[in-house]
Formats: sequence, C-alpha cells, structure tokens
Amino acid sequence: MAATQNELDRRTLLKGAAIGAAGAAVLEGPEAEAQDKGALKDGGVTTEMVSFKSGDATINGFLARPKAAGKYGAVIIVPGIFGVTDQIKETTAQVAQAGLVGLAINFYSRANEPIPTDFTQLRPFVGKWAPDAQILNDAQAAINHLKGQGYANQKFGVTGFCMGGRISTLAATLTDVAAASPYYGPVRGQGPANIAPFDVMAQIKAPIQGHYGATDMNPKPEDVREFYAKLKERNPHAEYYIYDGAGHAFQDWTRPSYNAAAAGQAWGRTLEFFKKHLR
Repeated sequence: MAATQNELDRRTLLKGAAIGAAGAAVLEGPEAEAQDKGALKDGGVTTEMVSFKSGDATINGFLARPKAAGKYGAVIIVPGIFGVTDQIKETTAQVAQAGLVGLAINFYSRANEPIPTDFTQLRPFVGKWAPDAQILNDAQAAINHLKGQGYANQKFGVTGFCMGGRISTLAATLTDVAAASPYYGPVRGQGPANIAPFDVMAQIKAPIQGHYGATDMNPKPEDVREFYAKLKERNPHAEYYIYDGAGHAFQDWTRPSYNAAAAGQAWGRTLEFFKKHLR
C-alpha cells in the first residue's frame, strides 16, 4: 500500500518485500544477508570518533576501518535527517568489514541545541544548522581529512540515506569523488535552501549507483527514472535500481520501513560498486 506524502513526512515508513530492478528491467541475483551483522563487534574492524575542520567549524565523525595494515578506499557516509545514529555507525562498520574505510559525518556538529526527536521539528532544525552547501563542504572536508591518513589509498566514494542520499548525489559533482551510491534521495528541489540533483546533473561525472523504493513518494519512481534517463545521456556510468514493494527508508533495520530483501540486495550491490571503483 503506497503511503501519502504526509504519511512519509510523519513516519517515512512503508512495508513490503522487494525484488531489485534496474530501470524497467528486473535483475535476478543472490540476495545479500540482512544488514544487521554485528559489525561494530567485529574484531577485524577498528572504530573511533574523529574530528576535522570544515572552514571555521570542527566537524565530528564516526570512523571505521579494517584493523589490518594497508591502504584502503574510503567511503564518506552522509546520514539521514536523524544524524549519526547507532544504525549509521553499524552501517559504517559494515563498510570496514568489506575492506574499505567508512567515515560518517555529523553535519549537526555546529548545532548548539539538542537534535529534535519529533520529525516535524527536524525540518526547520536542518534548515538552520545543516543547509545543503554546508554539508557538501563538510563532505569535502572529510575527504581532505582522510587524504592525510596513512590507511587511505586516495580514492573516495560517498553514500547516504534520504536527505543524505540527495547530498551524496550532489557530492558526485566533487572532483575528489570517484563513485557515489545514494539511497532514496529526492532528485527534485525540497525548498529554497536545498539543491536539486536535477539542477547539477551536468556536473555529475563520477560513476553513480542509486537505490530507490517502488512505493516511495519522495522520490517518486517516475522522477527517479526521468533523472537517470537524462543523466545517462551525459554520464555512461550512471545506473539505478528500484526495488518492488520497498518504500522510503527500506535500508534502516531499526524502523518499521525496513525491507530485508531490498536492503540486503541493495547493500551488496553498493559494496561491490565501491570495491570496483575505489581499489
């Protein structure tokens, strides 16, 4: 059952089972395991809180990397509107399990007031403390921070969820980004402080692999198809998947919107995508 936009705004949740589809074609393949793998407890993964400068501000982040010595590709993770939750930390650790460095950025680091727990209050909070251009600068600052670390191989990707998915689509315009994998990020404008992926399409040169729910109302599947059809005219390395029965936030296993089949398949594809482009 499709949710209305108001329902998405209040709960951003939908239920269902999923099959992956790229464009209009259904792709068959083995499902990855459900995502809650206990990655934070993996003895082969090192985690820590880090901080770095973005302009005059100090940005906090959660970093996870393989414990084994070496140089690894790195993935910047842009959370959804709720920020760096435990689920985002687990996701970051899963990136490290896959043999990459993960760094989730806290784009609320400048805020001097608590993050609201009520979704309706979060929208003005985001507008005040985390406008798009600022988050993009923070993503670049995170990349600059990793450039100075001996464990980074100087190849950088970005992924994100919901508003973070839109930001990670925009981040595909950054020179240092070698690959982007956004999750259910809106492709049209969301307000005067937001940047629409449609508006920066000509600047997206990096390979991009997007993941979306077929019952999502924001972005709607028809908007996703239009965006990628036009993007592919300029960027042959653009691809996307729409998962039947999955709605918004299908990747977040802490919420009723979680769809294990869609999430597992999408995350497996994302990790393989980054392994291909960041090694």
